[in-house]
Amino acid sequence: MSIPTLPLAFIGWFFAIASFAALALGTLLLYQLFRSGKIPPEYLQSRIIGDAALLLVWLIGLASAFGLLNGFSWGRAGVEYFCWVLIALTLLSGGTHLASYRQHPRREGLTPRGWVVAVAGVMLVALPLVALCGVAIATLRSDEVRQQLERAQR
Repeated sequence: MSIPTLPLAFIGWFFAIASFAALALGTLLLYQLFRSGKIPPEYLQSRIIGDAALLLVWLIGLASAFGLLNGFSWGRAGVEYFCWVLIALTLLSGGTHLASYRQHPRREGLTPRGWVVAVAGVMLVALPLVALCGVAIATLRSDEVRQQLERAQR
């Protein structure tokens, strides 16, 4: 059984569009919060560095996707790095959401049936994204892609 692969153009365009959307939405959200004065000083002291790093990761994803689309070999490494980071962030985010439900089950109204819904909700987002990133990583590591990028650079 072989691992399925994706076309390079799909990988490049998917991650370019996803990265651009995340950057645009994140930047717009931060700008609106800053402009309305709803960013508390505690946020500026503790969380702004983390959010700036997250925006930097999305910027790396965007630049790497365009590098991959234009046939640069560094684009392959950048998109692979971006996929690994996206997998880690997705799993951490899902785990954090489930842990917050576990800490406050009464307040959230989470019954045993609610747990199934909460886990299903996390899995509905996490599994497809992790699977897509895994297939993209497997595709980018293939010899066929390496040869294709080497030919594109000549």
